[in-house]
Parts: sequence; structure tokens; C-alpha cells
Amino acid sequence: MIIFGIDPGTATTGYAVLEMDGLTPKLIEASAFLTPADLELSDRLLMLYDMLNKKVDEFKPEMIVIERIFFNTNTKTAIAVGQARGVLLLIAAQKGLKVHEYTALQAKLVVSGYGRSKKKEMQEAVRVYFDLEKIIKPDDASDAVAMALCYIHKEIIKDDRNSKKN
Repeated sequence: MIIFGIDPGTATTGYAVLEMDGLTPKLIEASAFLTPADLELSDRLLMLYDMLNKKVDEFKPEMIVIERIFFNTNTKTAIAVGQARGVLLLIAAQKGLKVHEYTALQAKLVVSGYGRSKKKEMQEAVRVYFDLEKIIKPDDASDAVAMALCYIHKEIIKDDRNSKKN
């Protein structure tokens, strides 16, 4: 099973591709798409659509996991993230892909054991999880890995434990 994790944003969208080998996730790719700040928003969203669409076509995931917006005080950020999420949700709908959503707090709790972990702590937790030599940069890419891992631990590994009990 191929799982595509996303940390959405109009300026930077982190993505990660994980493959399940039994109950062991394997990191295939993690990076980020950047859109130039001097472009009109509509052009940035189109650029994001094109880049994400190519990656989804390349890896053919069975599942997309995306960060759910947690609206706090920064309306401008929430709107920008919402626009990027809309692009990804459109791609998922066009391709008939299932979508799971988790908050950053949920992903942090699963990956680092603490829901209020800082960016650097999350990058280090992801590095340790996959026994990587270096942290994944930018942090948006590492956050996308954490989104995918959240799905794996909440839905796949949990389900496997539950089926063994029955």
C-alpha cells in the first residue's frame, strides 16, 4: 500500500510517500513544493495542482493523508492552508482516492509522543523513526511524513492489533 502524506500550504506544501511492507512503513520520498510569492494566488494554486497531480500519478497512492486545519487565531494562514487543501482534495476526488485527515497535534502525539512538539523535535522524531542520517528538510516535508505515520499507526497498526484480539 502506498500512502501519500501532505502538509498543505500555498507557499510551501510538504509531501511524503510511504509504502507499507506488512506493518512496517518504508519512506520512499519526502520533499516540498514551493510556489513563488510573486505569482498571483490563482497561478500558485494551479502550479500546486500540477505538481501534486504529477506526484500522485507517479506513485499511484491508495490513500492520501492531509493535515486538518485547526483554526486558532491566524485567519490569513488558515485561509491559505484551506486553499491548498482544496487543491489536494480536488485531485483526490478526481482520482477516486480515499482521504484521511488528522490535526498536527494528533500527528505529533503519534510520532514524538507529545502533541505540542516543536518543529525541530518533530524532524528529529521522524529521523529516528526511519533511522535516517539527517533530518528531513524542509520541516513541511517532515510534517507530511508525520501525517502519513499518524494514519498508519491509527488505522493500520491499530486495526491489526484489534484483529489479533478477536
